[in-house]
Amino acid sequence: MKYLIACDLDGSLLNKEGHITEKSKNVLKKLESEGHMIVLATGRPFSGAYPKYEFLDLNTPIITDNGGSIEHPKDKTFAKQKTFIPLDMMHEIFKFSKPFTITSFFSIDDMTYAYHYDPKLEAFFSGINSDKVIEGEHTAFTVEPTGLVYIIETNAMQTFEHYISETFGHTLSTRCWGNDPKTAVYEVYLKHISKASAIKYLLEYYNMPHHAWIAFGDGVNDVEMIGQAHHGVAMKNAVDEVKKVADAVTEYDHDEDGLANYLIQFFNLSI
Repeated sequence: MKYLIACDLDGSLLNKEGHITEKSKNVLKKLESEGHMIVLATGRPFSGAYPKYEFLDLNTPIITDNGGSIEHPKDKTFAKQKTFIPLDMMHEIFKFSKPFTITSFFSIDDMTYAYHYDPKLEAFFSGINSDKVIEGEHTAFTVEPTGLVYIIETNAMQTFEHYISETFGHTLSTRCWGNDPKTAVYEVYLKHISKASAIKYLLEYYNMPHHAWIAFGDGVNDVEMIGQAHHGVAMKNAVDEVKKVADAVTEYDHDEDGLANYLIQFFNLSI
């Protein structure tokens, strides 16, 4: 049977330096040569993910923006799928949250739109680049985002979550990426969109069965993908929320070729 193997990037396929090792590349290329479909599924914008896609020399679709974007860089017949948060919702969220917002931003392709942009963000959100930033209040932007990132004051967490839930709960959800005594990091996203929904689209598009779906991930944005895959694999370094819904956990972490080593065993590869 031919599988669709969905690979998260940061914390999964990439090591601590943000690179794909030659071993991982060789394993994925071997599987691709045997007819399996390797799909990168990441929260990065396309500009932050495409260099990894190129390094692997893939000829498959790529999922970016946590499922908000699906495209096939090498197949012009594949219609790009992109889902956006409506402009009025983005504006209203900003107006309500501005008093307790430290910074907020979103990326479209290789452009970042930010309020109070801080270059230190680039160390935490791969794919954004201070050379291509448009700064301003979100109410001034006229482009729709696939998702939003808000870094807010910690004491406003409940206020922020309650507002999104009560005002836009039919359309949007929030995902907390962590907090300390001063700040909390949130992702605001369309509740029907995830890496899992994007992979389901690809399975249908390529007429592949659900049981052909294998997935690897480590972060809170991978919970749906790992939980809904036929065989969901959490990285050894994954957060507990991912491990709880996984069918298996890798023996090694992302800095030890954990994903590649798991695939070698699963497919009984000679590499």
